[in-house]
This record gives sequence, structure tokens and C-alpha cells, in this order.
Amino acid sequence: MAKSPLGIIFAAAALALAVSPEARKAARKLAVKGAGIALELADQVKDRTKEPPSAEAIKNEKKNTEHHLLP
Repeated sequence: MAKSPLGIIFAAAALALAVSPEARKAARKLAVKGAGIALELADQVKDRTKEPPSAEAIKNEKKNTEHHLLP
């Protein structure tokens, strides 16, 4: 069967998930949290790798914002 300590750990985890509803529920919660963290990190990387806006784009944005704020 499993000869290494890592194999024994995986076998025990698989057995616990197979027979325990509580273990499956906890594993599902951890998987959801892990997916949320991974998506958040991906968004942060995407935001940091975007090119900064040009000076003209900033000027246009300020102009449009002032236009919308004025009555």
C-alpha cells in the first residue's frame, strides 16, 4: 500500500473524506476560500500590470468629471 509518510497522510485524508460528512463540508469550505483567494490575487496582479493612463486620458477624465458635477 502506501510506503511513504506522505502516502499514508494522503490515504488517511481520502478515507476521512470518504466516510465523514463533516470532513467533506470542511474540505469544501477550504476549497471555496482557496478559490476566492486565488481570484483576488489574480485581480491584484492584473491591476498592477496594467499600463498607467496617458496624460491626455487623465485630462479628459477630469474634464468629463467636472462636466458631470457642474449643474
